[in-house]
Amino acid sequence: MRLSTQLKLLKDKRKLTNQQLSDLSGVPVGTINRIMSGQTDNPSFQTVCDMVIAMEGSLDELAGIKEEEPEEQRRIANPEIIRLYESMLDNKEKWIQRLFICCCILTLVLIGIVAFDLMNPAIGFFRS
Repeated sequence: MRLSTQLKLLKDKRKLTNQQLSDLSGVPVGTINRIMSGQTDNPSFQTVCDMVIAMEGSLDELAGIKEEEPEEQRRIANPEIIRLYESMLDNKEKWIQRLFICCCILTLVLIGIVAFDLMNPAIGFFRS
């Protein structure tokens, strides 16, 4: 199946016009018209990639590497991925808070050492 035919099917599935696709992808309407009509035999990868992403498609599906997942499977998988991602973010946030507290404590200790050193010139680095 030709690239233009596959892109047309994806565009029709999403019920988009060429202008809407242009607005979503950032690809000029003239370029989209030429690709969809088959006038452009070999469009750039970036152009095709931008169009497919705007149509919420998959480059793997377009190339025939992977079969399209049914819509029901996409809905089932997404909440699991979202929960996993949120738990990872929570874990990272806790570590960032711990590191921030450690940095604050370290900074206070260093300030205390410098203050002690300045108050006792005979002992420390700052001598008169």
